[in-house]
Amino acid sequence: MKIVSYSDYAELDALGDAWDRLNEREVRFVPSFSELRHHLRDGAKFRVLAAMENSQIVTIACFIYWKSAKRFEVATRKLFDLPVKGVSLYGDNVGGRADEETIRQFFQIIIDTGGFDVINVGDILVESPLYKVVTTLRRDFVAWQVMRQRQTRWMIDLPDSFDDYFSLLRPTAKTRIARDLRRFERAAPEFRVISRPEDVEGFLRDAEVVSQLTYQWNIGYPTRNDAATRSRLIRLATNANLRAYVAYLHGKPCAFGWGELANRTFGFIATGYDPQYRNISPGTALIMHIVRDLIENTNCAVFDFMAGGETGYKSRLCTVGLACARMQVAQISRPYPLLIVVLDKSINFAKNAILKLTDLALGDGALRQRLKRALRPFGVGTY
Repeated sequence: MKIVSYSDYAELDALGDAWDRLNEREVRFVPSFSELRHHLRDGAKFRVLAAMENSQIVTIACFIYWKSAKRFEVATRKLFDLPVKGVSLYGDNVGGRADEETIRQFFQIIIDTGGFDVINVGDILVESPLYKVVTTLRRDFVAWQVMRQRQTRWMIDLPDSFDDYFSLLRPTAKTRIARDLRRFERAAPEFRVISRPEDVEGFLRDAEVVSQLTYQWNIGYPTRNDAATRSRLIRLATNANLRAYVAYLHGKPCAFGWGELANRTFGFIATGYDPQYRNISPGTALIMHIVRDLIENTNCAVFDFMAGGETGYKSRLCTVGLACARMQVAQISRPYPLLIVVLDKSINFAKNAILKLTDLALGDGALRQRLKRALRPFGVGTY
């Protein structure tokens, strides 16, 4: 097997078919080749590595180099920043026939090339070949979990019909969701699906109205009707990668959601609902509408909710949950990368200690859950 390295933007066109073909086999969302090209268009330094067999690409990955400030925080509360040179695995994924030997060769090429303090591997599936390689690199390299704890990659393997999907849910979830849908339907909602470039501005106008009412708006995760977001969604729509949704009550937006559709997988990016309608569950109703639309009107095979906790709407609505961890790698024989590792691990240790004390004091009962809900608007619920 031969490993070929590409670092010239002009070489990318030859890789497009292989990128999309190989990533269509992935169990989770990976951005399309058109999105990869966009990220590299303005002169970003990158390296695409491809494993060739019989003149055909069988494994592919892209590493993008960057210089930025690494944010150290508790929940969403910033402590301080440090300048960092890094390289990121685009899409958190090595596509195709990604066996351990090939992945290890890819990472060895990146390590030998140098020019970074940390390798940002991203949210990767635990027990995958990628995870095993990252956690067993050379002795002077260490991999660590950036977030306080592992999360779960929640997904739906979309069947042939919405009824088939609903039948796969747990009995308690089916009962709750059916009740929520009846409540919302009694309010006579209207739903709108947005996939065309000319409809993006109207979607963002309505989505921003709802987003301003959510706790995400105050902790740094808003959906804004600004030039950058419009440009991104118009680009996705132009490339047939956008699927966006709004639910209306009495002519006014009450819930929204949107994501990227690439390689037969829908990556759920953002959602929100007007809290005044919490009792009739507009968020759940909207997601059920999204699932139905993807099954009935697209060739989508997987709905990827992305990573989340063990409780909440993602775990209720999914049919598959895979353990994942947000990983970074650094060479601890060098002082500055070692400092970054020590700071990250120390902050996570402190978070764990505080939450363990909270668990001991409050237990797992209703008081603890009420406290978490009360603190979520301030970012604490995102620990």
